[in-house]
Amino acid sequence: MSASPEIPLIPAGEDASLPHGGNVDAIARQWRCDRAAILDLSTGLHPAGPPEWLGQWLQDHAALAAHYPDRSGEPARSALAAEFGLPASRLCIVAGAQAAIEVVFQAMGWRSMAIEVPCYAEPLRCARRAGCALHAFGSQSPWPAAGVYWCTCPANPSGRGMANGELRRHLDSWRQRVGSIVLDESYMPFAQRRTLGLWPGLIRIGSLTKTFCIPGLRLGYVVADEAVIARLSRWLPPWPGCGLSLHLLPRLLACADQRDARLLQDVRRMHAMLQEFGWEVLPSQASFVLARSPAAMPDFAAHRIMVRHFPEWPQLSGMVRLGFPRDEAGWQRLYRACSDVPD
Repeated sequence: MSASPEIPLIPAGEDASLPHGGNVDAIARQWRCDRAAILDLSTGLHPAGPPEWLGQWLQDHAALAAHYPDRSGEPARSALAAEFGLPASRLCIVAGAQAAIEVVFQAMGWRSMAIEVPCYAEPLRCARRAGCALHAFGSQSPWPAAGVYWCTCPANPSGRGMANGELRRHLDSWRQRVGSIVLDESYMPFAQRRTLGLWPGLIRIGSLTKTFCIPGLRLGYVVADEAVIARLSRWLPPWPGCGLSLHLLPRLLACADQRDARLLQDVRRMHAMLQEFGWEVLPSQASFVLARSPAAMPDFAAHRIMVRHFPEWPQLSGMVRLGFPRDEAGWQRLYRACSDVPD
């Protein structure tokens, strides 16, 4: 595998065992406590949690569990396509964005990928498995030549985002160098996703489980040219997800804007709180922030708080990624943990 020599990459084989966040049951066993005692800030799930009405909805629609899901992803596909202002033929529903990331390299036959690091590790693992060479670069490095450019916006783990105009200019610059572009928009505000559209060479991959906090129901999508959708579909399982998820999405879409607004409030609150303690906090447009303590890192484990570290990226040493608490008790608990720093 190739990479710019000055940019460290996760060694092949180690990416398969990297922490992802959200593994509450395993951490509860490690900490010898009940999972309910843990405040999980290790993921980018929406802090509002699942919609309050979800439990009743699942009960009312439980009969769907006794039927196979629609193989074309309906009614979710048509509902999401209408939301994005695109023909349904340009979109396919998948069982979470990861389902598409797992097979897109084999489906498209790419032989090399350019990706800015530090980054979410799963595209690296999946590219390597498909025999796709990796060309890593940093934010200040020259752009390498490659067959595909992988862009995550907002970036993970930094949370850095781009408005549509800036994003389009960025991707257009890359399109002059590579044949294809993948845009992972899993943490993008929903209002922005609606107005992105599609242009030749672009494959949009998105998660819906983060926005609506339903990771157990696995729901994502791909937006691309019809030929790409057909090519990718040959590598995907015959059923795009569970039938409950496919029927749930039209109802979920109605609360997307409200969830965007909640995230903006939480980003501002997290910045203000951490800066009160002198932390360095990177700007974020995602459902988390990346930050560095000015002194010793708080003992989050002692407060039963899960956070996300990135041992795979030496350039992020001393930094932690924090999701947002769901309620005031969680915020106060995080505040106490940040206050409790060893001398």
